[in-house]
Amino acid sequence: QAVGFVPRPRRTARGRRLQPPSAQGDAAAMTSRGLGQRPPIPFRALEKVRVRPQSLVQICLKKVAENFLRYDQLDKLGRKQLEDVYAMLDLNMSLPEAATRISDENYWKRRTQAKHRNAQVEKHGMSWKQAFLELDLQDALERLPLTPEDEHGNELEYAPELEALKQQVMASRLHVFKLSIGQFPSHKNLDFLFDALPALCSFSITYGNRRLGMDYERAMFGMKVKDAQRLARNIRVSQTLVSLSLPCNMIDDELVKWLMGGLCYGHMLTHLDLSHNKIGDRGARRLASLLDGDYCLQSLDLSDNQIHANGCMHLGSHLAENMTCSVLNLRLNRCEDNGVSHLFQDLCVNKYLRTLNISCNDLTVRCLPYMNSMLSENITLTELDLSANLLYQDEGEEGGGGAAVAGATQLPAGSSNAATAGGAPHDFTMPADAMGVASADGMAPEDSLAGITVNSQFGVFARCIMRSNALLRVDIRQCGLPAELAERITTTVKHRELRAKGIPVEAYEKSKLQPAVEVAEEAEEEEEQEEQADDGAAGEEGAAPGAEDGGGENLGESQAAEAKEAAPEDEKNEAAEN
Repeated sequence: QAVGFVPRPRRTARGRRLQPPSAQGDAAAMTSRGLGQRPPIPFRALEKVRVRPQSLVQICLKKVAENFLRYDQLDKLGRKQLEDVYAMLDLNMSLPEAATRISDENYWKRRTQAKHRNAQVEKHGMSWKQAFLELDLQDALERLPLTPEDEHGNELEYAPELEALKQQVMASRLHVFKLSIGQFPSHKNLDFLFDALPALCSFSITYGNRRLGMDYERAMFGMKVKDAQRLARNIRVSQTLVSLSLPCNMIDDELVKWLMGGLCYGHMLTHLDLSHNKIGDRGARRLASLLDGDYCLQSLDLSDNQIHANGCMHLGSHLAENMTCSVLNLRLNRCEDNGVSHLFQDLCVNKYLRTLNISCNDLTVRCLPYMNSMLSENITLTELDLSANLLYQDEGEEGGGGAAVAGATQLPAGSSNAATAGGAPHDFTMPADAMGVASADGMAPEDSLAGITVNSQFGVFARCIMRSNALLRVDIRQCGLPAELAERITTTVKHRELRAKGIPVEAYEKSKLQPAVEVAEEAEEEEEQEEQADDGAAGEEGAAPGAEDGGGENLGESQAAEAKEAAPEDEKNEAAEN
């Protein structure tokens, strides 16, 4: 110590350095005062960016997502970890593998929105997985190429596309409930589809191409006999099909005959759509058998076909005793007065039909007595579409139609009904309530609306609609009715619909009148502005001539003054001359 020797601190057996007593005391004192902890090293750049390296768990989950198909089971992962793995999965994964192994809705939502932007999950059971599998299967079927045939007309199997399609069907078999195929150019046998989908409930298909452009060929449109035979077999085999739609397939009476081989076994079928085809009276007669008591058909759409009066009569005769059908659409056919009159007579008995569409069927005033009888007796019909039927004609029309209409329109009270379009009279008498003198809306017999007397068929028609408590929607556009009568009928039915829905009629009328008042106010303001502008322009034009007149008057006054001043000088000159 005298020469300045400082002993080294001793080490323990474990290598720890022993400080001198004084140093140990100072360290203990600092620790007791809370000054022994070292402050963290500041990384201001790291704190500003807030970047942290991935944890080991995240790195492992990322590797699991990259090699997802190599793992058979991921049960050991937690729920949050599985969600992270599904969030990192590839959206272009093989569909058979993804359909069988992935059930996460968020993954299928991202995949559906990436491929089908306009997809609506509400139409697919509120399931994104079901939506993607159904839409992708529809696209695959629509893209299926035309089936090649050999010399004998037998189809040749094209292995790559068909095998991939079958694998897709098997992978999504438990999640496909609805298929809507917009075009099917291949005309392929769909047995593998109906056999592999045990839950298929709704099926819609249109055979042929949708857009051909300049490559038009008649053979590439519509259903063939072979297609009808195969589809009938599939309908007969299916045990879950409840809705079938075959629009725009050029189905005629012969194809209906083949389809009925399967439809007659469709006891589970509730909705049938055969619109936009070429079905005639024979086909309608066969389809009318589906309205018997052995079936449970609820909706039948035969719009835009070639059904005439005979087919309409058969539909009505089977509909009279039907207890399930609530919607019948016969729009754009040729039923005419004779067929529709029989239909109205049968609807007087039917108590289950809710919606009837007979627009564009060449109806005239001759069917009004039967329609009035049906409206007065039927208490279940809520929607009726009569648009685009010339029910009313002016008496001054050429061709003698006006006189016939007038004679058929003005009927005395208590008289029998007029003959049908075919000229054959039917045993029919207007009911007392349809030809009653007073009505609930306050129309007396001597009153008239738009020149139509109350006792006429149009007056009875208007009263039947206004007095009906069941009708909530009536479409009478383009029927030739006077504007005042059509407006009154439409307003009455609309008020009834609002009351049925619990909506105040006064609030609806105020909301309806408010835009009209605003438009009227705007028109008045524009008129006032135009009048002010016209008045200003007229004032300016009147001021200009006034200024010109004032200048002329001043000029005349100056000339008179000059004449007065010049008069004495002239007199002086004359005196000097004298």
